[in-house]
Amino acid sequence: MHRNTSQRLVTRGNDLSFHHRRRLVDAAAVGPAIVLFSVFAATVGNATVFATLGLFGRGIGLSELEVGAIFASSALLFFLTSSHWGRLSDRIGRKPVMIAGLAGTAVSLSLFAGLYWANWPGALIGLLAARAIYGLLAGGIQPAAIATMADTTTAEKRAAGVGPVSAAVGIGSIAGPILTAALISFGLSVPVTAASAVIAVAAVATAFGMRDGYRRPVAAPIAASPANNLRPHLLLAFAMVLGFSALQPTTAFYVQDRFQLDTAAAIRETSLASASFAACSFIVQVFVVRALALRARELLRIGLAICLLGIGGGVLAPAPGWLIAAFGVLGIGYGLAQSGLSAAVSIVGGEHRQGHVAGRLQAVMSAAWIVGALGGTALYAFSIEAPLVLAAAGMAFALFQIRR
Repeated sequence: MHRNTSQRLVTRGNDLSFHHRRRLVDAAAVGPAIVLFSVFAATVGNATVFATLGLFGRGIGLSELEVGAIFASSALLFFLTSSHWGRLSDRIGRKPVMIAGLAGTAVSLSLFAGLYWANWPGALIGLLAARAIYGLLAGGIQPAAIATMADTTTAEKRAAGVGPVSAAVGIGSIAGPILTAALISFGLSVPVTAASAVIAVAAVATAFGMRDGYRRPVAAPIAASPANNLRPHLLLAFAMVLGFSALQPTTAFYVQDRFQLDTAAAIRETSLASASFAACSFIVQVFVVRALALRARELLRIGLAICLLGIGGGVLAPAPGWLIAAFGVLGIGYGLAQSGLSAAVSIVGGEHRQGHVAGRLQAVMSAAWIVGALGGTALYAFSIEAPLVLAAAGMAFALFQIRR
């Protein structure tokens, strides 16, 4: 009897090993190109909204704080839903979560395009509704994408495994502002409409071309909760994103007021600054991080220090060209710091909690977006440099946390 029991245990162990290996083999066939294209498309769409919403709101009579509230509304919903989307991707698979997020993003952008075209002075409720749709449904795109890529990598190679997702975000962050700058002369609604079409293509490609390779192990061992190990990383992420979220909704205002530009010119220069940031961040994450082969802690420390230099350059910039260069430096720092943070959090998550920890990370980053967007736009009324100062404070605090 003892022998039979031992044989059953050995057989069960072999079954678990088989299921685990099968999961990795299946995940390798997911089709990372579709996953990365979906992340790219969603980022392009979000970038067109960031580039246009601020000055559209100012044009119809909204205050800077009201514009900040629109951005914060989606961040609040991301905060409330991202962890749930991440856990859902662990239970039912990555594919349905990504489809839901892409569909919601496409609908949201279509509503934005319609409101821009109508140019209705009472559009505040409509803008909030459009952003709310995005916040409710899009929170699972990146956690599901990161978890998909992490499914096929070991802990030692996790930075390289999840790095392509950050790279896709980087390319989308470049393409979105460039698309906006190229099409803005045709009207505010045109770049947003174009981005919505790209996202619709990504949703169809995901629905029909992505093979969801994730298979939850039949009897996976219950890992200890990562909460204690994850908490310092979440605090660090909050401080980092607080700085960037203070800048995102106020940069267009800053460009227009600092350099006395009209709306179209201000959007164009802001888009170029955003593209400079994204291009430098992308190059760093794709090429430099791999070449340096530094630990996550070192990437964070160096990246945050460079971010502080970029913010200082933005405060002192005497012309739009200098501001574009300063945002490039900021992008270099962000690329290093974000790569370090993503790798550290993924390793803490362990083998079977990738969607869960990715969702928690995005939830905390969304909370930072709420505070940063509202705080940055509120402070802007007192000083146009105040959001940059807030961003510097967030980076400095994050750097202090790493040293601790």
